[in-house]
Amino acid sequence: MSNTPTWTKEDAYSYAVEHRGRRVELQYEEDGFRSGWAVYAGESLIRRCAELPQARGVAIAVVAGREP
Repeated sequence: MSNTPTWTKEDAYSYAVEHRGRRVELQYEEDGFRSGWAVYAGESLIRRCAELPQARGVAIAVVAGREP
């Protein structure tokens, strides 16, 4: 088992990261001035982020077992 999380790009508005059996998805959600990236673990919304790098950081923390 790799110590490095594996990122996949589903499409231009959807990414996923997997690590040690955990999977977190990032989805861009359009909502006018509140548009941004939503981080999901399964059906649960973890956090909404304005920028992709911020959402990626949250996703890495979740799959590593460090809840943001």
